[in-house]
Amino acid sequence: MLRKIFPRTLLFRSLLIVIAPIILIQIVVGGVFFDSIWYKTNRGLVRSAANEINTFLALYPEFKQKNKSNELINIYKDKSGIIISIKKETQQLPSTETVKWYSLYDKIVLEEFSDKIKNPYWHNVRFNSSFVQVLVLLNKNEVIEFLVPKSKIRSTSGRIFALWITVPSLIFLFISIIFLRNQIRPIVLLSQAAERFGKGQFDSDFKVSGALEIRQASYEFERMKRRILKHISQRTAMLSGISHDLKTPLTRLKLQIELLNKNQKLNSLKEEITEMEKMINEYLDFASNQYSQPVEKFNIVQLIQNLIDKSFKKNIKIKTPKNLIFSGRKNLIRRCIANIINNSQKYSDNILITCKKIKKNILINIDDDGPGIADEHKEKVFRPFYRVDKSRSLKDSNVGLGLSIVEDIVNSHGGTVKLLNNPKGKGLRVSLSFPN
Repeated sequence: MLRKIFPRTLLFRSLLIVIAPIILIQIVVGGVFFDSIWYKTNRGLVRSAANEINTFLALYPEFKQKNKSNELINIYKDKSGIIISIKKETQQLPSTETVKWYSLYDKIVLEEFSDKIKNPYWHNVRFNSSFVQVLVLLNKNEVIEFLVPKSKIRSTSGRIFALWITVPSLIFLFISIIFLRNQIRPIVLLSQAAERFGKGQFDSDFKVSGALEIRQASYEFERMKRRILKHISQRTAMLSGISHDLKTPLTRLKLQIELLNKNQKLNSLKEEITEMEKMINEYLDFASNQYSQPVEKFNIVQLIQNLIDKSFKKNIKIKTPKNLIFSGRKNLIRRCIANIINNSQKYSDNILITCKKIKKNILINIDDDGPGIADEHKEKVFRPFYRVDKSRSLKDSNVGLGLSIVEDIVNSHGGTVKLLNNPKGKGLRVSLSFPN
């Protein structure tokens, strides 16, 4: 449960580490303040006002007999700020409203007035913004109205305290957000650089910045990237060189066989040499284009449609949206899909290509209705020169590099390729997934 509500990004987790103690401290300090200072102070002020009302009620009959009630009223107004008026007409006191559970101040007023004022009374805390109204029934014909200033019975220190504890915390939080974003930005840039490198975008560099540990990780990433690129370059150059070196003796052998093959007795040897040339040419073509092409944005749906229209005439159906923008090496993606279609056409009559975007990935499924591939061969067919049917001779045009090249192209774009059973029946599904 906590995993679902816990932030996933480093920025929000860091903010949570900063915010949580601040909130806890404010809750504790605020609780202590309101319990030990605000609550007791307001209760004392309300109790004092209730006692002054009781004192007036006790003195009023005596001053009334001496016709000096107005003098008492004026004294209270001058000394305590309480405005008092005598209502002679007979009237019934309003019913007391229920105190809301969250209104702590209303609860204090109700408790203190109920405890101190013995006569029947009614009070209205929300009479206006300046006064609390208190109606006290003195006798059947007299109701005394007290307008008690709110400043007399309510402390403003709570608002000041809340303001001073909230505003600095918000300023501190704002500064923390700016600081944390600046600290996390280098990590995000490093993550983006690693993601681009995983997709085969080797020409993208990023500026090393941030704390010492982040800079060290960035430097190590750059070193690792250079070593990997150097290894790829050396491997490609070495294999290309070997392939070039092999072409020379093969060409000489082919010429000698042509001269000696007067009675067509060496046809099988000639065919094998031709097949070896196909292998070498196919690899050289792939190696020369694999990392030299720039990464660009293109509509992969349009690429598939153009590829089918120009190169394939067999029964191929397409089920795709109109536009799917993809960033990659366009010619390599074209070759990857072409290799899969070529392989499917050799063993099936109908092909269905579907393409869709799922979250941040582009998924391409190529289904055929051929015999499919047994589960024990599905991982092995990506090996160079691996053949499912061992009995096939080199007369078959397949040289055994098609799916190996497909896997290499997909991996160089940070994607995955899987061989699955066709969910609609017999046949094979080749599923390509590319991050986008």
